[in-house]
Amino acid sequence: MEAQNRIEKLLASEGHIPVGRYFTGAEVIRSVRKLGSAIVVCGFKLRDMTATELAENLKSSAVLLAVTSPINLDFCEGENLFKLATPVSRSDFFASLDILLQLEEKSLRPRIVRRREDEQQLILTAKKLMMEINRMSENEAHRFLQKKSMDSGLKMVETAQLIIDSYAH
Repeated sequence: MEAQNRIEKLLASEGHIPVGRYFTGAEVIRSVRKLGSAIVVCGFKLRDMTATELAENLKSSAVLLAVTSPINLDFCEGENLFKLATPVSRSDFFASLDILLQLEEKSLRPRIVRRREDEQQLILTAKKLMMEINRMSENEAHRFLQKKSMDSGLKMVETAQLIIDSYAH
């Protein structure tokens, strides 16, 4: 959980917005199949499978970046699995991510996107409202927005606008 928080903050610091945060390989597989393609950043082991097993399940639709200890990396393999040893520097992390984005741009159409400034502000406003009114933490508000967006089939920015509109009335 702590590693997920650090990676999510790292991605957000460069304007990359993850599509989701998952604890099991089954959740990742469902999400990637729904999206059609993805770049998945994961550790060595999810609750129900290893990175190698996940890579095998997602061979035709996702590329994985396994970020874990050098010892665990020895057990990771797969044609769509890229490895990055911890501790990892910010520059190495983004260099690896950039390589994956470039390599897979044509075939996978990655879902890690940069949001426009106005969209980021809208999402931030919705999170602040939920934090103030519903006494949520920033992470809880963010997860709520993500989950409601996925469940409803709306973009996160559209869900944020609905929340803002609801509190305005």
